[in-house]
Amino acid sequence: MTAAIDDQQSAVVADFQDISYMSSAGLRAVLIVAKALRQRGARFALCSMTPVIADVFTISGFSKVITVLDSRVEALAHMRGPRAAADDSGKTGALADHERPVFAIGHVRMPVEDVRSAHDFFVRHGLRGILRKADMAILELRGGTHLILNRSEQPIEDGAKAPFDLMVDDVDQVWRQFTDDGVHATDIERGNIHDLFHITGPSGYWIRISSSHVRGAV
Repeated sequence: MTAAIDDQQSAVVADFQDISYMSSAGLRAVLIVAKALRQRGARFALCSMTPVIADVFTISGFSKVITVLDSRVEALAHMRGPRAAADDSGKTGALADHERPVFAIGHVRMPVEDVRSAHDFFVRHGLRGILRKADMAILELRGGTHLILNRSEQPIEDGAKAPFDLMVDDVDQVWRQFTDDGVHATDIERGNIHDLFHITGPSGYWIRISSSHVRGAV
């Protein structure tokens, strides 16, 4: 891989498919190559890592400064794509579609009348249960956001708007799952940006479910 520094290539893809172990010296070598290529304006990406090697790059923080893609096809397509716009400092003005945003929503809170029932409802429909107690529960959504359910001290008005809305990959399939489970769901509304419907959720909350607007890695 270090030979790529002297080859004067404008783009370099390193396929890690057969790499099963990565030492600290190996990590430093990758960083040296990435820095050298960046200094002369060349693109550099790694691809096809095993889960173990991918974890090494994530834990070390290198995946934040080196482009890591799932497959060789994706990496080659990235090399052929346009560069992100840059300002005079050389910093990109926007994330490329394969780059994950730095921030995520950490916590969303929802007071409910029956914590156990609400927890079980969301687990049944695809959230990950993290913790459940008598007066509080935690569930995890895609991207790591935690939904915190607290026992409400006041009655919740039937039809109250939920403090969040939910996105799904296949809105038609999820609609069928809710209706098959006996959950009240409105007809799907087709829109330019989202297809969406509403359900009556725990404690009578009115919850919006829509198709995803995600445009890149999250």
